[in-house]
Amino acid sequence: MKKTLIALAVLGAAAGVAHAQSNVTIYGIVDTGFIKKSGHDVEMGENVNNRLGFRGVEDLGSGMKATFELEHRFDLNNGTQKGKTAAGKDREFDGAANVGLKGDAWGAVRLGRVNELTTETIRKFDPFYQYGVGAMLEGNQRSPRIDNTIRYDSPNWSGFHFGASYSLGGNTDSESIDGYMVDVKDAGADNDGYGIMLGYDNGPLALVGNWSRLADSKDSSVWNLGAAYRFGPAKVELVYQQTKDKGWANGEQADWQKVGSWNNGRVVNEYQGVDELKEKQWLLGLEWKLGPGRLNASAQWMEVEASGGQHVSDKDIYKYAIGYTYDLSKRTAIYGNVAYTDYDDKEVAAVYGDTDDGTYGVQVGITHKF
Repeated sequence: MKKTLIALAVLGAAAGVAHAQSNVTIYGIVDTGFIKKSGHDVEMGENVNNRLGFRGVEDLGSGMKATFELEHRFDLNNGTQKGKTAAGKDREFDGAANVGLKGDAWGAVRLGRVNELTTETIRKFDPFYQYGVGAMLEGNQRSPRIDNTIRYDSPNWSGFHFGASYSLGGNTDSESIDGYMVDVKDAGADNDGYGIMLGYDNGPLALVGNWSRLADSKDSSVWNLGAAYRFGPAKVELVYQQTKDKGWANGEQADWQKVGSWNNGRVVNEYQGVDELKEKQWLLGLEWKLGPGRLNASAQWMEVEASGGQHVSDKDIYKYAIGYTYDLSKRTAIYGNVAYTDYDDKEVAAVYGDTDDGTYGVQVGITHKF
């Protein structure tokens, strides 16, 4: 934590110097509240991720700009930093950490740690933005941010835009292989990552399509489609997503592949030795500007198929969520969200971190953005 404070102090001092040559913005979010979930005591937790960020742009002339972004993520309730690498090292900047170039005519290129295209774009079609108890169900191998990546984003042509990314996997060269990558290589999980996105957002209609594969994920992949239509104060959203989850994400084995790791060490026989989960998912969402805030609601259905172990199973999950965000100002809001998830059984519930086949979640809190 001392290293983090020193790094942030240096960046703060440097921002004053850099401002004469480039435009540096300091921004952040502080969010906390109370969460009660089935099988858990009341706890304090966030809805939107807490962060402190630095974003800079330097005008290079002729429509060209240099850009950078550094974003520190932290737990507001105890002051600790978030995030570890696949090798178990603490991250000073668990959010964005990249540098790049941007052109008015050709788009933007960033290198380093960036948002994953698939996650960034499809979450905009979830009324809860994949945050908190009401969030869209996600596969184990999805990642909001990805390392060692080059990402391209096109300009916007009357609403049309596209993006692509390429991510390097960990070092598996026999002469210098990193320790934690030995297991990844032995399991055949070492691979580079790719992502492509095509989107449209103009007037009342928004559309997006994605395909991606995370680095060091045993070639796990996901593709999804999203559509939204705005009419008056309301927006209706529809998402379809298919995920092939082979049990690895950025060099780390998924909990559901580790025998006896579910539910604080309780062995679940149904999924021991499973090689792959296939998930097919629908989400119908509604956002409605109501009074000084916004009503959010969603209904989800997911079909989960496990294969490769002693059992091949096909399970269903239904999730329903509703919430309201009340804007006290342009920067400060209070919120309340309620969700209920209906699993086929406790075994499939454990895959998604829950303890019972019928799980509820209640969340209230406050968010301030600066």
